[in-house]
Amino acid sequence: MKDIEYIPIEEKSLNDKLVNLYASKIPGLYSAVKPLFDDPEAIKPALPLLIELNDDGSYENADLRVMVFGRETNNWNDKYNRSKYPFGSYNFNLRNSDDIVTEIMGRHIDGEEEYYGLGDIYHGYCYEESGIRKSIFTRRQDQLIQQLAYRLVNYNIGVVWNNISKISRGGKDFGQCCGKPTPEIREIECRYFNVVMEEVKILKPDIIIFLTGFYADNDIKEKFGLSDDSFHQIREGLFLDRINIPGVKYAARTIHPSTRGQRSEYFKTHFEALVDDIIKSLT
Repeated sequence: MKDIEYIPIEEKSLNDKLVNLYASKIPGLYSAVKPLFDDPEAIKPALPLLIELNDDGSYENADLRVMVFGRETNNWNDKYNRSKYPFGSYNFNLRNSDDIVTEIMGRHIDGEEEYYGLGDIYHGYCYEESGIRKSIFTRRQDQLIQQLAYRLVNYNIGVVWNNISKISRGGKDFGQCCGKPTPEIREIECRYFNVVMEEVKILKPDIIIFLTGFYADNDIKEKFGLSDDSFHQIREGLFLDRINIPGVKYAARTIHPSTRGQRSEYFKTHFEALVDDIIKSLT
């Protein structure tokens, strides 16, 4: 599979640019994870998190583009729509460039067998009323964006969700469900799917918010080529830092929305301080 020569599609939209980015990586990535699926003792990776923008143009035409990063996406598989593949994950039978495009975009043509691609998983979770219960991360992220929108009534805000680790643990079916990716999975991502910086270049967010908590700063530094002096505390007593990222108007890191043992006031205080700082940066 790693020898497949990918032929880029015509880039008419931001989604097309993302497809070409991801498709250029798929052959090498899938070839690298296949041995983990062949090894019964190995912890298997989840599918990579592939962004697919909603087709309503809300992000592209927004006055303010916001990218929100979480930490990792455990269990990012689809055992219902991709039941032919191991635990609803990787299709290791891709043969050519068209197969790679279908693996990402899916196939939804009347009269043909439907194929649920990796972008469809993202689209279904983020934009469709599918009945899937949203995670505490997503629910609190939405609350944060609502706070920001309430303060910026004259702005149309477009939001896209991302993760600092693009490939995580595959789920309880693989023996271990949650937590940071294993060293093997992290190495595979680093070598074959190091796409975060390129996603930012394509999507050009005005604001990046890292809801990554206490244990992901090294990942942020690694993915964006930053050093310790890129982080600047916003308010004493809060876990809230401004981050200098070249080419991005505003970036900050704060608590993870599922931080355990904390009351709602804890999140409210951090999110209000973050929104205040964003507003200050825009005036």
